[in-house]
Amino acid sequence: MKTALSLVVAALFTISGFGLSVSGAADGSGLVLAKCGSCHSMKRICRGLGKKDLAAWEKTNRRMAEMGMTITADELDAISNYLANAKPGAGPVCE
Repeated sequence: MKTALSLVVAALFTISGFGLSVSGAADGSGLVLAKCGSCHSMKRICRGLGKKDLAAWEKTNRRMAEMGMTITADELDAISNYLANAKPGAGPVCE
């Protein structure tokens, strides 16, 4: 069920072009919205900004991939780097 919901949300992001914004592609925020947002609220992700370093985000994101998140190694790196460097309250994740 969770996988089906993730696929539907990912398809909606792809169809709308929302996950493919130029700024999101450059800084990783679009990937966070598409990949992380398929299971988690942005509020939950926003609360973690500024609290974890790169190693902690990498560990978290690897665990999410092991739980079934479909993601490439490059996407995983981009998401981890974005989350590790994003300031608390930073948009578009926290908007």
